[in-house]
Amino acid sequence: MRFVKVQFLDDLNGWIAAESKVLKTTDGGNTWSEFNSNINDTRGFYAISTTTAWICGTSGKISKTTDGGATWVAQTTGAPNLSSIDAIFFHDQNNGWAAGTDGLLLKTTSGGTTWQTVPTNVTSDLESIKFYDSNTGWVGGGSRFLRTTDGGTTWTQVTHFAEVRDIHFLDANTGFVSDTWGQDNLVHKTTNGGVTWQATTTISTGPYYFHGVYFTDINTGYVVGRTMFFLGNHGLYKTTDGGVTWTAQTANPAPMFENFRSVTFTPNGTGWAVGDKSAIYKLASTTSASEESGTPTDFVLNQNYPNPFNPSTTISFSLPKEGEVELVVYNIQGEKILTLLSDHLEAGAHSRNFDFTSPGLSSGVYLFKLNHTDSDNKLSSATRKLTLLK
Repeated sequence: MRFVKVQFLDDLNGWIAAESKVLKTTDGGNTWSEFNSNINDTRGFYAISTTTAWICGTSGKISKTTDGGATWVAQTTGAPNLSSIDAIFFHDQNNGWAAGTDGLLLKTTSGGTTWQTVPTNVTSDLESIKFYDSNTGWVGGGSRFLRTTDGGTTWTQVTHFAEVRDIHFLDANTGFVSDTWGQDNLVHKTTNGGVTWQATTTISTGPYYFHGVYFTDINTGYVVGRTMFFLGNHGLYKTTDGGVTWTAQTANPAPMFENFRSVTFTPNGTGWAVGDKSAIYKLASTTSASEESGTPTDFVLNQNYPNPFNPSTTISFSLPKEGEVELVVYNIQGEKILTLLSDHLEAGAHSRNFDFTSPGLSSGVYLFKLNHTDSDNKLSSATRKLTLLK
């Protein structure tokens, strides 16, 4: 599975957007819950809270969730069916931007309920978009880079790049762009809001093809991309001198043709990078990164969401090993009243939505219990409360 974007809202709450799924953590990446989205080929993602996020992709599609990823509602973009929406950004719950193929630029002031097309006079595919505040923003792709200081009413083109891949700004003036053309990869820096740019030193053994870039301060930054094992390169690099020198953050070159697509950092300085083959990398120290297993190491039953609910709710859980799973509902007296799930499941994060319109269930507090007998015949159980409102 290809992981496209990673975003952390704080030290505990993070999202990963995959090809047709979304993963979410509420415990700093120790466990991940998995949800299906309604976009089959995801290109962009942005969350403004633990409940509200947008996802975009091919066929001109944008979808929104307001329940933490459990359900996604398609939005009407007006984009051509053959277009791809590759990037999306919201600076509050109402005002957002999206960009894609052939210079496509969209704006919403209604949280995505309606979108309007913004003329750009650009034919390059736009692959990254960022705003610092409601007035100051940047969008780029191909050899084109645009900046606005009036909320998108006017856009100024800056011709300086071969192919813009990602944009990251620390403030309204200081920003960075990953730029790539085959093996000619650069990170560019601006200190005047994108009016002019200075190229940093090329990473001679760096990623064969740049993707994400992220700086935690003016000197410390990271870039990720595609590796080519026979070239001896790595997919994740760090600078502590503003881009003059770069150091590999993986102990050895990553697997051949590994593709790192996105990198971010939490407020406490923990770094995350994701890519193809369900790769999740966590920055373990200032000099190295460790690969996080896509399979959880603990048995976890998460609280259902939403709670209270009516009539449906989502229950997610993680299994360290494959095995037999039973999810049962009891009343407050401990009497078994409903079996929600009885199946053999693979190790990993699982999420299911359950409808409680079954006759005879009244409003009140119930218990749901997860039993897991793994491949070694070890039994694990966990119980939580849920509240049904009718």
